Amino acid sequence: MNHSNCGKNCRLASVPFVLVFLLIFTLMISLTGCGSVPSTKPYLAKDRETRWVNDITYLEKTLPKVHKNLYFHLSEQEFHQQLEELKKKVPAYSDEQIEIALSVILAGIGDTHTGSSIGSEYRYPLELHWFAEGIYITGSSKEYQELLNARIITLNGQKIEKAANTLRPLLAGANESWFKTQIVYYLPMPGVLTYYGLSKADEIELGVELKNGQRQTVKLKPVSYKDYMAAEQPEVSVPLYRSHPDENYWYEYLKDEKVIYLNYSRCGQMREKPFEIFDKEFWNFVQSHEVNKLVIDIRENRGGISTILDPLIREVKNSSFNKHGKLYVIIGKDTFSSAILNAISLKKDTKAYLVGEATGGEPNHYGEVKEFKLPNSEKPVRYSTKYFHWLDQDVHTLEPDKVIEETFAAYLEGTDPVLEWIVKQN
Repeated sequence: MNHSNCGKNCRLASVPFVLVFLLIFTLMISLTGCGSVPSTKPYLAKDRETRWVNDITYLEKTLPKVHKNLYFHLSEQEFHQQLEELKKKVPAYSDEQIEIALSVILAGIGDTHTGSSIGSEYRYPLELHWFAEGIYITGSSKEYQELLNARIITLNGQKIEKAANTLRPLLAGANESWFKTQIVYYLPMPGVLTYYGLSKADEIELGVELKNGQRQTVKLKPVSYKDYMAAEQPEVSVPLYRSHPDENYWYEYLKDEKVIYLNYSRCGQMREKPFEIFDKEFWNFVQSHEVNKLVIDIRENRGGISTILDPLIREVKNSSFNKHGKLYVIIGKDTFSSAILNAISLKKDTKAYLVGEATGGEPNHYGEVKEFKLPNSEKPVRYSTKYFHWLDQDVHTLEPDKVIEETFAAYLEGTDPVLEWIVKQN
């Protein structure tokens, strides 16, 4: 179902290169502010090695105090042992290697809301996305314009999927869906590839299949985000769900199909239209139009404040849409954190039929995030303060009732097989 013509700002690869490194492990969640953490003053130091050792010590002492339940997966002994071993490696490790090692240790806790980011000024000039058919280049620098929409087959001679799996410790607590959405941010990092032995030099060799089916190898060197010049993205038709990228929530009436489509892409209030006002406007519209189906789309929602959607869920429960065949909820790999809580509420409290892909978030999970900064490096460390137990069965993802995978073919065509399937249902 094509919706509208849109330029590169609506493309999947529209995340600016300058911001990519800030998105690593940034889960699009609402931080609730710093809690009561120990003073950093006793840990401040001047020389590099002492600064890092003190930062690690501060983390070692602080995180167990502020996290809701730090040792639910990783034992206390393992946690302290890993940090003590890292302290010994400080003299031999670069700052970047220390950051990577810290990220791995925090990922091993098993809580995807707890972690730290890896800063990377230099990256390979690629923006990637993992579709059903494989990992594709959805954005590049002007120098590599010909690589746009190419599928990556190998990285330095190794199958790209195997190379991605080598980096799994960076996302140790993630399910398969979340792993696929997040690992593409790490693959273009030279330091990460070197850390895991996937590369021995800055220059890497990719084996790719171009859009025309031709295969070739290409060598790439990392560039600074300051020097990155994005390749021109062609004007293409985009599906309905990507037509309002700057709005947290919006709806559209599909008149011919008599379907009301509500997109909820962020669990956050819009200043210009608080959800309470939007909600009233939405139901007023529904009551004045002939509508046979309601579709709620949260496939790209990575969370925020879960309670924002509660009034709408209650209204849906008491509406004429709360019947089999009249209420559909679209979920996907990016459905995470508070958004998965909304999906579970809709599934449990209404007759909603879930369509799409398994969620990146786990139904039962730690969340409600706060953060503290390490004394010397000032690196932020996120941690969970609450446990959400929504399902009796402890599963790693919320599965849809009808699986329809995100494909590269649909991305190129600007179509939405999920919505198309829903519209066709009697």
